[in-house]
Amino acid sequence: MFQRILVPLDGSKRAERTIPVALRLARSNGGTIILLRVVNPNWPSFAQAGLTQELPAKAKFEAENYLLTVSKSKEFHGVHTEIVVPFGSAGATILTTAMLHHADIIVINSHGNTGVSRWIMGSVADKVTRYAEMPVLLFRDKSALPAGSDPSEPLRILVPLDGSDLAMTALEPAAELVTMLMLSTSTNNTLHLTRVIDDSEKLQAAEYYLQTIATRIQQGEMAPIVARQHMTVTWSIAVNADTADAIVRVAEKGEDTENSGVSGVCNLIAMTTHGLTGLPFWTMGSITERVRAGTQLPLLIVRPTDMGNPLTTHHIYESESVTSET
Repeated sequence: MFQRILVPLDGSKRAERTIPVALRLARSNGGTIILLRVVNPNWPSFAQAGLTQELPAKAKFEAENYLLTVSKSKEFHGVHTEIVVPFGSAGATILTTAMLHHADIIVINSHGNTGVSRWIMGSVADKVTRYAEMPVLLFRDKSALPAGSDPSEPLRILVPLDGSDLAMTALEPAAELVTMLMLSTSTNNTLHLTRVIDDSEKLQAAEYYLQTIATRIQQGEMAPIVARQHMTVTWSIAVNADTADAIVRVAEKGEDTENSGVSGVCNLIAMTTHGLTGLPFWTMGSITERVRAGTQLPLLIVRPTDMGNPLTTHHIYESESVTSET
């Protein structure tokens, strides 16, 4: 259950676009939103000013006031909110805060105050999605929020599978996310499974695999929340040598190459950071990396719990919390 929701902000309207979804998640089960703004003491303005104490303290004060203002807005009424304003580098500090404050999910936008694409090496969202131990709900700057502003509109979420247990780790978080976003007011939500094969001779085996997984889900043997919430489970197969391209096409255009299931455009893609080989997807040219770069849809990225975290240590200069109830 996504009970504690970390929302990194940088003061920009772009970053704040994640707030409505975070609030919807929190309200679904009385959860807590952790608002975070990182103050980086290595910013050029600090070094140029030569005020090692005064300017960072002022920046921290302003960051706290900004988050307090956000938390006091009418949208946050009735939602328990924690405020964290640490010093440190943005990416590593977000990850550290998520662990120290026991976040269940990070909700972040791919663009922030600079407007620079997340896909350049070393960007904040890139680092967070690579190394976070908990699921990350990542939005593109111009991507629509799931189901728009209407929580009664059904959602359709795509989960690509490759035959591995690791890939299926995304099933339960994906179904849980849909259930929480809908506030139990919508029916006909859909979990759509897809398998990409590079040769039509593999079609029969892929069909059997997806039919088996779909049946087990519907019977409550896997991702039992799907059966409890009466979600529809559909599946499709794409024949394409480019797996990432096929996944994006199925999600964004509803392509169903083999007519093996009910096709339709998806609202969100859920994938794991590891797949068939058990090796991290986070290498240049990997499937999840390329889907993440190529899609315009929100993306839920899940790290299998038994894989561990390659980022074992983070440096954090200071961490203080202010708790408020609005």
